[in-house]
Amino acid sequence: MDNILTSLNAGSGIDVRSLAASLVAAERAPRQALLDDRQARVESRISAMGQFRSALDALVGALASRIASGSLSGIPQVSRPDILSFSVDPGATVQRQQLEVRQLARIQTLASQPVADAATPVGQGTLTFRFGAVAGTTDATGFTAGSTPDLVVTIGPDDDSLTGLKNAINDAAAVSGAPVQAQIVSDAFGSRLLLRGSFGEASGFVTEAAGDPALGAFAFSQGVVGGLSRTQAAADSVLALDGLELRRPSNIINDLVPGARMTLSRAEVGAVVTIGAEREPGELAQSVRDLAGALNELSALGRQLSAGSNGTGSSGALVSDSATRRALQGLSNITAQALASPDGLAPTRLTDIGLTRDRNGNFIVDEARLLKAVTDHPAAVEKIYTSLNRPGTIGTPGGPLRQIAAQFTVAAQGAPGQQTALQRESLAIARERTLLEARTQRSQDAYTRQFAALDRAVGQSRALQDFLTQQFDLMANRSNR
Repeated sequence: MDNILTSLNAGSGIDVRSLAASLVAAERAPRQALLDDRQARVESRISAMGQFRSALDALVGALASRIASGSLSGIPQVSRPDILSFSVDPGATVQRQQLEVRQLARIQTLASQPVADAATPVGQGTLTFRFGAVAGTTDATGFTAGSTPDLVVTIGPDDDSLTGLKNAINDAAAVSGAPVQAQIVSDAFGSRLLLRGSFGEASGFVTEAAGDPALGAFAFSQGVVGGLSRTQAAADSVLALDGLELRRPSNIINDLVPGARMTLSRAEVGAVVTIGAEREPGELAQSVRDLAGALNELSALGRQLSAGSNGTGSSGALVSDSATRRALQGLSNITAQALASPDGLAPTRLTDIGLTRDRNGNFIVDEARLLKAVTDHPAAVEKIYTSLNRPGTIGTPGGPLRQIAAQFTVAAQGAPGQQTALQRESLAIARERTLLEARTQRSQDAYTRQFAALDRAVGQSRALQDFLTQQFDLMANRSNR
């Protein structure tokens, strides 16, 4: 107001824009401060929720990595890794057993006679592949059909060459899923068609040619002369488990020892291979201790972010957040949940293996109970540990820790197609800022018009004052004369 009076008394023009801007800024400041304060609180809560969610996800990921590493499972041991490799599923143990690999599984291979040019015509017609067990080592001395349907390959004008024949076989096999593959191999003697089947004695095959007589060079069956040559017969793998001979159609065996996977790499009759997988109790116990420490860190972070002021005037960003309270409550209840099916005296809960909470809400480990559990019931301890962080599937919820993390993620980020309360609050603040800007601009325009009119009125008054002053001066001069 002092500036206005000064301007008027001085008789100079009013700085209309500066005056209007000052008044509008004074009106806007309290509302702007309220919006800034709301925005700061929202951003603080979003940041805090992101911090707690990251800590939850980090714990889930760390447990998943430890479980996947196999450090909790039985440690595979094999006396002859040059003969076979051996691994076990999480939670599995294997008592010491003895194996003997007497024969590896093989595929059947057939080869044609060499031709100088792979583009040379080979004849048109059909080749029929019949799958099953083919007796004999080189020639086919017998055939027992299997369950795989026959494959009929048509050799037309575009396929009338060694290359075309290979492509026609592979294309037909790809469409039908037939277990045969063709390729061309070449050397100094020319190019040959090589046919390969699948592993196992029952995955052999014979071929029957029809059409041009030249196609007979690619036939292979009992009594055929001048056709394909068998370079390797299909065979099962043969191994003995503690002296009992067994056969499998592959060198990868997953159904012989429960929870164990074996890959055979070499056969050696008479060579005894000892396998086994037993857990290391110390590793199991340390995993439980590490879990207690990680849960304490996570809970401490959640309590810090959601703590009240306690008379200090300062509180956590998530002090009133229900999602954080639910997550902390879920963590506090986790030790008492049954995580394994009852099995005699085996433990089923974290409290049963020594992981409990004290009166202050901290996770602690009862070492005596833990060491007894990992010694007497190592499989149950591993089951409890892995079930805590079990991934969910369709129709089956995940483990408790994963459920807590998933629920908090939805609260922090929103479900697909939905916004969180904090996201809606941020949008509301943005809308109010837009409205405030519009109101501010309207006020400034109105003040500018008002003060401009005032400035004009003052100018007119000054002009009249100047005119009257001049007239009075003239009149005074005349009177003096």
